[in-house]
Amino acid sequence: MECGTLRPIRRVMLIFPPFFDVKHVFDPMVCPPLGIASLAAYIRDRVDVAILDCVAEAPGHREPEGDLYERVGLSWNRILERIREFVPDMVGISCLFSNQFACVRVLSERIKQEIDPDMVVVAGGTHPSFLAEQTLLKTAVDYVVLGEGELGLAGILDAHNRGGRVEAIGGIAFRDNKGAIRVNQRTTWIENLNDLPLPARDLLPMEAYFKAGKPMAYHWRRRRNTPIVSSRGCPFGCPFCSSYLHWGKRFRTRSAENVLAEIAHLKSRYDIQELKWQDDNLTADRKRAVAIFRGMIDRGLAMPWNTPNGIALWTLDDELMGLMKQSGCYQITLAVESGDPDTFAAYVKKPFSLDKAREVARLAKKHGISTVAYFIIGFPGETLEQVQRSMRFGLDLGVDYLVPFVFNPLPGSDLWRTCLESGQITEEYAYEKGNHYHQARLNVAAFDARELELIQRRTYFRNLLRMPLRNPKEFVAWYGRQLFFQPDFLALFAANIMDTGKLFFQKAMGRPADNSSS
Repeated sequence: MECGTLRPIRRVMLIFPPFFDVKHVFDPMVCPPLGIASLAAYIRDRVDVAILDCVAEAPGHREPEGDLYERVGLSWNRILERIREFVPDMVGISCLFSNQFACVRVLSERIKQEIDPDMVVVAGGTHPSFLAEQTLLKTAVDYVVLGEGELGLAGILDAHNRGGRVEAIGGIAFRDNKGAIRVNQRTTWIENLNDLPLPARDLLPMEAYFKAGKPMAYHWRRRRNTPIVSSRGCPFGCPFCSSYLHWGKRFRTRSAENVLAEIAHLKSRYDIQELKWQDDNLTADRKRAVAIFRGMIDRGLAMPWNTPNGIALWTLDDELMGLMKQSGCYQITLAVESGDPDTFAAYVKKPFSLDKAREVARLAKKHGISTVAYFIIGFPGETLEQVQRSMRFGLDLGVDYLVPFVFNPLPGSDLWRTCLESGQITEEYAYEKGNHYHQARLNVAAFDARELELIQRRTYFRNLLRMPLRNPKEFVAWYGRQLFFQPDFLALFAANIMDTGKLFFQKAMGRPADNSSS
C-alpha cells in the first residue's frame, strides 16, 4: 500500500453496531462502550470524531434475521443515514462480541456500495483481532486494529494524513497494494495508562443508558450508573479466555489518584451515582485498591459499586472486604469457572483454590455484599460427572446468583485452537449466531450437547428457588426493580421457562435438540 495513494482522514465516526440475538429470549445489555469512547478520546486531537451507539439509540428495536435470530438496535437504513449526516472519511466499527460480526460484514459492504466506495473502514474488538484474516476476506473492511487499539488507530491516521507507512504500523492487519493480507502483530503496549485521556463520554448518549436500566450483567442500585476501567492486562492465561492476549499478558494499572480524579469527574459532570468496575483484576494490586477505596470514602466519593466482570478473589480477605463495603460495594462476581477439582486444575490458571472461593463467599455474606458466581460447563474432555460435580459445588457455595455458562470457543483462546485442531469447529464456524454462553453448540464425545443446556438451566433455577430464603432482601430488591423498570421482563422470563420445559420434554421423548450447530 503506497502512502501517496492514501485518502486524507479529517472526520471519523466510530460505531458500536447492533447485536444478533436469539428471538424473544435475551434482552441485550445497554451500557456505554468504553472501548470506542477511549479511542475517540485518544484521536480527537487529530481528527473530528463522532460516536454512534446503535444499541443505546434503539434498544427496543428488533428486526428478524432468519428464523431463529433478531438484530437488536438501529435499522441498517438509519445507521447509513447517520453516517451520511456526519460525512466521515473513516468509519470504525467495533466488534466486541462475536454476535456483532455479521453487522460488521453488512455495514462495511453497504457503506462501500451505497455511500462511498473509497470510504476507509476499520474494524476492531476481540472478534476481528483474533480473526483478522477472516475479517478481511469476508467483509469490505480495509484495516483491522488488533487488541489494544489506541496506537494502531492513531498509526493509521498518521499514515493517511502525515505520509507514514502503513507497513510499519504494529498491531494492524490490512491488504497490501497487491491484495495480499498482511498481519502486523502487536509488539508495543501503552505502558503508562495515566497518559490516556478519560473516555469521551461526552460523545455518548449518556441519558439513554440511564433510561434503559440494562447495564453490564443487569445488576444495579442506581439508574445513573456507568462502567469504569482502571487497569488492563492479565498475567494468568486461562486457556478458555482471550482477554489476556487482547490486552496483554502484563497487568497494567492507572494510579489511585488518576482513578479517583475520574470518579470525581463522573460525579460532577454526569451525576453518576453508581460504578460498574469492568476490570478483570481490580484488587490484584492490593495497595492500589486500598488507596482507591479509602480515597472514595475520604473524598465523599463513596457510592454503590459492583464488579460485573469479576474480581481478583484471591486477594480478598476480611479487612479488604470491610473497606470495600464502606466505599459502596454491594456485589462482587466470583469467576470460579469450575467446581470440579480436576477441571479446575486443568483450566483455571488464576492463583486461588476452591477453598478460597468458599471463604470469599462466606466473607461476602458476613459483610452484606451480594454474590454472583460464574461457572463454565462443557470444557473439551470434561465428563458429564465432572459437570454435575461442578454444579453441586456451585449450589453448595451459597451465592445469591449462580450463572453457569456453556463453553463455546472464544476466538484467539488456547481452547479455540484446540477445537480447531480437533475438528470440533472449522474456519467456517458461525460465531455470530445465537448467544454463545447459554446455548450448547459443540457436541462432545462424552455426552450430547443438549445435556449441558439441561444441567445449566436446572442448576440456575434450583439456585434461584433457594434465594428467597437465603437472601430475601436481595431477591425482593432485584426482581422488584426488574418488574418495575422492565415491562418485558415477565415475558422474557416466561419465554426462558417455556424453552427450558421444551428441552426437558425433548429429552424425555428422545427427540433431538432444536438448535443450530453451525
